[in-house]
Amino acid sequence: MKLQRRLTRQESHERTRKRLLEAAETLFIRKGFDDTSVDEISERAGYSRGAFYSNFEDKDQVFLAVIDRRWPSVPKALDDIFQQISEPVLRISAVRDWYSNQWREKDLIALQMDFSRQALKDRSARKRLAELRREELEAVTASLLRYFGVVNTVAPERPEILALVLLAAARGLATLAMDGGLEREHLYTEAAALVFDRITTPKNFQSGELEC
Repeated sequence: MKLQRRLTRQESHERTRKRLLEAAETLFIRKGFDDTSVDEISERAGYSRGAFYSNFEDKDQVFLAVIDRRWPSVPKALDDIFQQISEPVLRISAVRDWYSNQWREKDLIALQMDFSRQALKDRSARKRLAELRREELEAVTASLLRYFGVVNTVAPERPEILALVLLAAARGLATLAMDGGLEREHLYTEAAALVFDRITTPKNFQSGELEC
């Protein structure tokens, strides 16, 4: 029988931190930041308060860590599409399908909304939120430009505006979907696809205005 390798101190520390982050994320989504306690996070992760405070200064810090973990600066899914799919027609379809289903990321949107509320009260959270928004907009803008290259379309003068509209629409649909039933899911997908098609149609931005 092969003996299990004993974890190093660093590996043990990383595993503890990971479990605390996972527990905190689950509770923040389920209960919100204000109604989640350090004791609850520690208990759910299977550790003591001491283990929590050896990894994080307070609940604010673990919340920031959860947000950094779930709010990547680069949309990896889009990078994967561009890297793994070489056929232009299939790329276009894959990107459209990816965007059309972003409203399903309701847990992430809920975390972002909670973080935005915290940012109103906390200067460090507000600063970090501004950085995350900027990084996200830059990443989506870059992906949008890559998409225009695939469809062989001249990009608009200010692609960041189109990227901002796409982000806003996805978040808005996710917020609406939190209160919607399964029977309405097709509506959110169709609405997202409509926004994407309008945004990425050349005639709608070459004149500097979007047509509806």
